[in-house]
Amino acid sequence: MGSLQGHKRQRYSTALGSAREELACVQVAQAMRLIEKVNPSTLDRMNHVIATLSRLVYRRAS
Repeated sequence: MGSLQGHKRQRYSTALGSAREELACVQVAQAMRLIEKVNPSTLDRMNHVIATLSRLVYRRAS
């Protein structure tokens, strides 16, 4: 949030990519049975963070 206007969207975009990557890692680890089933509320929270970041990155310029 402390970045200047021109850099905010780039920072949010980077955070969005990292959040998506983290979710994909969890899904792959589950599919490979490296970890047990993750609590659904944790996955919901991760998806909520991704959705919030998506709105910040892809919102229309005012």
